[in-house]
Formats: sequence, C-alpha cells, structure tokens
Amino acid sequence: MEQKNGKFLKTAALMVVITLSAKALGMLRDILLAAHYGTSAEAIAYDTASRLPILIFDFVIGGVVTTSFIPVFNEVMVKKGKKDALEYANQYICSVLALTILICALGLVFAEPLVSLLAPGINADIASLAVSLTRIMFPMIIFTGLAFAFVGILQSFGKFLLPATISLVSNLIMVAYFVFLDGRFGIYGLAFAMLCGWGAQALIQLPSVARTGLRFRPTLSFRSPYLKKSLSMALPILISSWVQPLCNLINTRFASSIEGGRAISAIGYANRLYIIIVGVFTFVATNLLFPYFSKTQASGNSDENKKMTKTSVLSLLLIILPITAGIFVLSKPLISLIYMRNEFGAEDVRMTAQALRYFALGMPFYTVNEIYTKKFFAEQKTVPPMITALVSIVFDLALVAVLAPKLEIVGIAISSSAAVLLNTVLNGIIRRKKGDGVFGAHEVSEVLKMLASSLLMGGAVFWLDSVLSDGFLSFVICVSAGVIIYFLSAFVMREKLVCDFARGLLHRRKAA
Repeated sequence: MEQKNGKFLKTAALMVVITLSAKALGMLRDILLAAHYGTSAEAIAYDTASRLPILIFDFVIGGVVTTSFIPVFNEVMVKKGKKDALEYANQYICSVLALTILICALGLVFAEPLVSLLAPGINADIASLAVSLTRIMFPMIIFTGLAFAFVGILQSFGKFLLPATISLVSNLIMVAYFVFLDGRFGIYGLAFAMLCGWGAQALIQLPSVARTGLRFRPTLSFRSPYLKKSLSMALPILISSWVQPLCNLINTRFASSIEGGRAISAIGYANRLYIIIVGVFTFVATNLLFPYFSKTQASGNSDENKKMTKTSVLSLLLIILPITAGIFVLSKPLISLIYMRNEFGAEDVRMTAQALRYFALGMPFYTVNEIYTKKFFAEQKTVPPMITALVSIVFDLALVAVLAPKLEIVGIAISSSAAVLLNTVLNGIIRRKKGDGVFGAHEVSEVLKMLASSLLMGGAVFWLDSVLSDGFLSFVICVSAGVIIYFLSAFVMREKLVCDFARGLLHRRKAA
C-alpha cells in the first residue's frame, strides 16, 4: 500500500509540474494576445469566435467524451477483459468522430447566426470578422473530440502524464505564432494557429493509444450494450457539465453591451486566468481521482473511495482558499503585471481586475464541485448532478439579468460565482442524504481553520499592498508575506494537514 501511495504521489507531483508549465504557457499566450490586440475590435472578434467552437463542443458533447467512457471502460475491463474493452473503445471513438464531424458541418453553415446569438451587442464590422474567424476555427471540434477520447483511454490504462501535456503543446504552438508569425499573418493566422494547436492535442496521443493495443476500425453500430450504456449516461452528464459553458455564454451576451463590447475581452482575459489558476490543482486531482473512483466503484471498495474523497477535498481547499483570498485582494496588481503593456491599458486593467476579483470567489466551490460530480459519474449516477446543474443555470441567468444592468462586469462575475456556489451546495446535500457526505464535524472544523487563516492572510496582504508602491517587487513581497502568514496561522490553529506536513519535515531532518 505504501509503495502504491508513493507512486500515486509521484504521478501527482509530475502532473502538477506539467500542468503548471502548460498553464504558464497559457498565461504567456494570453499576455501576448493582450499585448498585440488589447481589447480592440480584432480582440473582440477573436474572443467571440474562439469561444464559439468550445462552447458548442461543451454544450453538445463536452465532458461526456471522457466522463461517460471511463467508468464503462473500467467496468468492461474488470468483467470481460482487455479485448472487449478495446472493442468498446473503438466503437466509442467512431461515435465521437461521427458526432463531431456533424457538429462541425452545422457550425460552418450557421456561423453567422451563432455569432449573433453569442454577442448580439457588437457592431456589424466586428461581427463580420468574428464570423470569418469562426469558420476557420470550427473544425477544432473534431480534434477536441478525438483528443478527449484518447485521454479517456490512456487514463483508464493508468497513463496520466501524456494526457497532461496536451495543453502544453497547443499553448506552445500559439506562443510560437505570436513570436514569429503574428506580424505577418495577423488575426486570421492566429485563428489558424489555434486550430493547429487543438489538432496537435490529438496527434501527439496517437502513438501511446496504439501501444495500448487499440486498432482503429471505422464502424458505427449501436448494438453494443456497453456503448448503449455510455450513450444512456451521456445526456445527464452533458447537462451536468453545462454550468461553466452556459455561464460563459450568458456572460458574453450581457458583456457585449458593456463598454462597447470591450467587456467581452476583459471577462475573457479574467476567466482564462481564473481557469489557469484553479485548473492547476483541480485538473490534476480530478484526472487522477476519476479513474481511481471508477475502479474502486467497479470492484466494490466503497470505504477507500470515501476516504480518498475527504482527503482530496481538504487537501485542495488548503491550497485554494488562500489563493482565493490573495486574488481578491491583489487582482489589480496581478492583472497589471501580467497584461498591462502595449495595447492593454489602465482601463483594460480595471475592467479585467474587477471581473477576476469576483470570479475568484467561486474557486473553492468549483474545486469541491468537480470532485462531487466526478464521484457521481464514477458511480454511474448521472441524474442528480444533471438536476442541480439545471437549477444553477436558471439561477445564474436570473441573477445576472438583475445584477449586470446595475453592476456591469462586477454583476456578471458575482452571478457566475453564486451559480457555482449553489451547484456545489445542492450536490453536497444530495451526497449527504445518501450517507456519503464529505463534510462531517471534523472536516467542517478543518475548513473553518483554513478559512480563518485565509481571511487573516487577506487582511494582512491588503494592508501591506496599501503601504507599498506598485511594481513587481511589491507584489512578490505581498505574496511571500501572505504565504508565511497563512501557514503560520493554520499551524497555530492546529490545522491537521499543515501540522502533519510540519511533523513530516521535522522527522526527515532528524532522520538526516
């Protein structure tokens, strides 16, 4: 068991390094986008067009690709063996390929009304450019479907590191385009570079997928009971995954009428940075845990499953809660340091920082909810998260309709965070009623200690930021002081994970 845990932690550590590298390149990509285009007409058109294929993919197929595949694949592996599992995988890939080709064809035909639906407030010239860029990028849906199908296969075989690198490759292609080719090919070339980046995500996985023994054979038959099972799970899983993309769609529609459409780009920059920050830890945890949950569920090891869930939630909140407090306090200097140059001016910083500050409030809930939903899907219980997702989407739409006209960007960001909060609470209540709640008395006590330490840290950093001058050194001092204050406070409050970590370090020093 100790050797198994050591391997798990080593894989997790390597995934964190890879994911951090990918997110750093993603951040550099956005820095270069901001520097080259700011919140100009081209930036608005590109941001609108680049969202469309991703949003359509998320609405029509999204997380279904891996989430309905992995539990069934592991079930077939346990009950029938590798040969039947690979046959099911081939049928699944063919289904994904057929569906994404159909979506792509429809997207190319209906690009103009889709742009009007997403951003009704932008002017005709920007909308026309967005339509052209949309048609260039729409085939990325096909590559995205294949890439995620390959991820599901590799993760089911315990291969996590290569799937973790796919966004690293696509971001590297985008950064290389900005550095070497943007001056020559402009915004149209950027759209093509994005298409190439998503294509590369599928291509780099092909050799490893082939080594699993999978041999692709074009076939489209729905008679397989396992494929039918995946398809029956697909719609509830799909609806469950709609909270984030539908919130993005709602945000974009309301933002298109704020600041002449410039709010679209500001919210886009803030949302991508939000996903980069929260995604580093959530991506690693859920991508490691989901296949693990599926396997323990298939083998009937529920006690180990529950224990891992609680440990994962507390470990992630230990990291995410202080990050949330830090971003809320330091959003403006953070955005200034990352984006403010060339075409990205002080007003752009103000708008983007406002959005990021209130998006950040949803980080802890987003993290916990990801684990909740993965647990539901691993257990092949897809209806409860579907219902909670629908309730949260309706709530977001109602709230943003009230807040956006009054608070503009702030109202949009608050509505998104509130929707994620509601979704998390509802899923938590359902799990608790089923006797599988994460937050007992002990867990609540630990989270309250983390929260108190985060608030103390946030207050100290706020004061420190107010007395220091602007600049990189001041930001580093604030962050460093915040980290020290947080962990000292958590240690004094005897937060278990922090105390265990401190005892482990002390034991290693004595052993050395």
